[in-house]
This record gives sequence, structure tokens and C-alpha cells, in this order.
Amino acid sequence: MDLTLWDQYVCRVCEYHGFGCEKVYPGVPGTFPTFIVELIPRGDYQPHKSVVVKFFGPLFDGAGSFRIERDMGHWIEKQSLSIPSPIILAEGRLNNDWQYLIFEHVNGVSIGQVRDKLAKDDWSLVACQMGGYIHQLHALTAGHALELPASISPCADNYTGFLSQQHLNCLTNHQVWNDIPAHLLDQLEGFVLPVERLLDFSAPPYLIHADLTADHLLGSLESGRWQSLAIIDWGDAKTGNLLYELVALHLDLFHSDRQLLRECLDAYGLPGFYWHDFPRKALSLVLLHQFPMPAWVYEPYQEVHSLQELAECLFGGN
Repeated sequence: MDLTLWDQYVCRVCEYHGFGCEKVYPGVPGTFPTFIVELIPRGDYQPHKSVVVKFFGPLFDGAGSFRIERDMGHWIEKQSLSIPSPIILAEGRLNNDWQYLIFEHVNGVSIGQVRDKLAKDDWSLVACQMGGYIHQLHALTAGHALELPASISPCADNYTGFLSQQHLNCLTNHQVWNDIPAHLLDQLEGFVLPVERLLDFSAPPYLIHADLTADHLLGSLESGRWQSLAIIDWGDAKTGNLLYELVALHLDLFHSDRQLLRECLDAYGLPGFYWHDFPRKALSLVLLHQFPMPAWVYEPYQEVHSLQELAECLFGGN
């Protein structure tokens, strides 16, 4: 994110695509370098005053994330979702190792940047809005997975295989990550549910964003009230199930607030399959996630005696 390094490259790719680069600002730090570019004014009619440039490098499967985010961006542009995503304006490659996408800029902030300024009613509205949005996304794609971009692995067996592999690596992953309280490690094998109890095989697979964090919901505060404007960063999208979607949504966006989770799930219309043994199912997917959780997720629960108790603390009361 160092502008001393990146400024010349950001301006180079913008100018290549006809965007005059006036000022470059670093975006919110994430997996890949992202920059907001204020464009040189050009007459009365100018469709974009600023754009966002996102680079995908050789680390963290940048090539794969580039394909998914590009393909999902073009797919979403054709849909009518209640919360839109930024339109892709251009794409290209820089110096062989780096690919990039240029997006329209959403004139707002991430909800994480103004978290403490939102009233309780605002958060309830966001929870209901996200539940409705996810339901809409799932309803749109359930049974139509093969119409999705091939880059997100639309075959249901891919998600089943992914979870199965995560299950095999679960203990090793958490030993390496050192994320959950150490005295709970020996409970993993007996607690994490097998894949066949985490998936509702009677329902078709559907699209999940898989990274609905507070950084990825953009909006604005108007007269002190939150207005959602866009959902960004589709690089981790896949076909999967709601439990996997809830990992980032609940633990990051909602900061583990169980009341917000309940409001979200009520707005979604959670099927009975998920309600049964919900806390254990939800924590099982957290423990099978491809990434470790931030330290603050487990920090308040260092003294719990079991993973089931941890599940109730994080997901109970629903």
C-alpha cells in the first residue's frame, strides 16, 4: 500500500485505459494492493470522478482471485440485487506478474470505519438488510449453479470436497494457527461435525460471497443514519452453504452480536435443517474455515471448558 512504490504504476494503468490520474490514495489495507484514484476533470460530462484500481500479484493465489473477482463482477452487473457491487471498467496486466481490475468508485466508507457511530436501530436495519440480501442471492443461484462463472467452481462436489479436506486438516491447521484456546485443541475431533451433517443435500448449492466482513459493506452516514451502497471484494466467492457465509458475517461484521445474528437469520428465513443444533453446526464451519479467526474473536472466551460452551457463547440463543 506504499504510495512511494505504487503511485507510478497506478497512474500508468489508469492512463493506459484513458483515465487521467490526478491524485492517488491508498484504500483500506487487505490481501491485495488497492487504490482510489481521483481523475483529472474533463469537461461537463464525465461519468467517473474517481475509480478504484486493485492489483493481484503472485502471492495468495492472486491469479485465481483475479479470475473470480473479474468473472463475478461481470455476472453481478447483469443481476438486480438489493445491494449492488461496483462495475468493472477495465482490466489488464502489469509487468507480467501483476493483473489488475479498475472499478467504478463508490463514494462511501466501509461500515467498519464508522462502526461506533451507528445507533442500535441502524445495526438492526443492517442485520435485516443482510439477511434479505443473502436470501436473494441464494434464491437467485440455487439450482442454477452451472450458469455461474466456471471460476467459482459451481459444482456442488467441489464444496463438499473442500470441507472434507478441511476436516482432515482441522487439527493441524489450528495447531499451526494457534487461534483457539490451546486446551480445546484435543476436543476438535469429537466436536467438529462430519460434512454430511453440515450440508443439506436436499437443497441445491448456491452462491456465497464467503467474505462479508465490515470492510466489504460500503455505505454512508446521512443525517446520522446508515445507508448501504455496495458490497465489494468477490475474490473468495464460491458455491457453498449459509453456514460458511455466516463466519465472516457474524464474527466480523456483527462482532459476534447474537441478537444481530438472530435478526439476520429471521430476515433470511433460516430453514429447519440449520436451526437443529445450530451453535455446533455454525462453530464447526468456523473451525473448518480456510483462514484462522482474528485473535479478538476468541479472546473473551479463554476460560470456556469445551467447544460446545464456546459454540453457545458465539452462536447460542438463536
